[in-house]
Amino acid sequence: MLATIVSGYAIVRNNLSRVMEDLDLFHKAFDKFKASFDSRLDDAESQRAVFSSQIDVLKEINSVKSLEARNRETATIRAELKVLQDQVSHLQHIHNSKHPSVEK
Repeated sequence: MLATIVSGYAIVRNNLSRVMEDLDLFHKAFDKFKASFDSRLDDAESQRAVFSSQIDVLKEINSVKSLEARNRETATIRAELKVLQDQVSHLQHIHNSKHPSVEK
């Protein structure tokens, strides 16, 4: 009877140590998987923040207020360009495209 108890104890101890090793390997594999998952999640959150920022910038650029200001600026530039073209045309007409010689 004592031999049966001792052999049973040895078997249980052996099985328990094997289960503990398996549990330790499982914990290590799970921790590695969790770290990888956390890293991917952090990357996704970072990309989401960048996309959100880019969308906010584009939203601001294309807002009604910004488009109105940009259109006013473009209209002003075109008007100034027209005035400058008229002035250049007038100066060309005054010179008649001929310049006096510059000899000394």
